[in-house]
Amino acid sequence: MPNLAPAEPLDFELASRLGRIVVRWASLEYWISLLLSTLLKADHGGMIVVTNSVAVSVQSKWIRILLAGHAHEGEQNKRVVQLLDRADDLRAERNELVHGIWEPGHEAHTAQVQTANLDRAEIIRTRLVTIRDLDELLDEINEWISDYIELGRELGFPRRPGEAQSILAD
Repeated sequence: MPNLAPAEPLDFELASRLGRIVVRWASLEYWISLLLSTLLKADHGGMIVVTNSVAVSVQSKWIRILLAGHAHEGEQNKRVVQLLDRADDLRAERNELVHGIWEPGHEAHTAQVQTANLDRAEIIRTRLVTIRDLDELLDEINEWISDYIELGRELGFPRRPGEAQSILAD
């Protein structure tokens, strides 16, 4: 058996922020699931059980397909699709960080994160990650959630089956 040296601990400030990203991302996934539930006129609790093992990227595709069937609501749907596009971009960034291989950086509060992605020209790459990078991603996730809530209030989602108002309505 190879003798592997123990990994150096990740900087606490980086680890703490990465943890916050994971927690907030779970909220973003929850809101997407509730949007899908609304479009299917399904029970929210039941839908969460169903979507719990379905990637949010798949749920997003399903939502896009369902919205395409409502061409008469094109302008409203366009805004929802734009929100989903932003979630896709955030997901790519989040996945790189959450699934990357972390090594402490040479500078304080930095790390080298190695990622692999078959969908980009540089399949394996290593990037420097700083506290600022993580703070910016966390801010973008929080902004997405705020924008979802604002748009949901305006367009009436998410809502329970048979109800006309969003659960976010004041």
